[in-house]
Amino acid sequence: MILWRIAPVADPRDSRWQDRRIWREVIVRAPSAAMARLIAGRLETNPDRPPVGNESPAFRSGFTDEKLYWVARLSTAEAAAVGEGGAYGIVRAVPADALLETPPPSLLPERVEEPAREPVGEPVEKAAE
Repeated sequence: MILWRIAPVADPRDSRWQDRRIWREVIVRAPSAAMARLIAGRLETNPDRPPVGNESPAFRSGFTDEKLYWVARLSTAEAAAVGEGGAYGIVRAVPADALLETPPPSLLPERVEEPAREPVGEPVEKAAE
């Protein structure tokens, strides 16, 4: 079964978080990226919370919002390091507030750097000293 990494991409101050807990990394074993998002959503449910009156379960996980979390398939080397076999479900979940050493670069999500931009307008000359 395929392993997926779910990592946050939104700024922690973004209003989309709506006071949800932010997870630094979640590794999920699932047949598809969409299923991985749904399985990871179990981390945000609270089974101890009693229903209030006649409410309907309208819970929406932050993992289903593509502007909060991105999903990427683990490479074969990374999947072998984690362990490829097993039933579907959450393999590893690391909260953002956990005190851990920095993971190796191979486990970090890839970042695309923006190209350098040319200055706009005329260059400003420095005054002679």
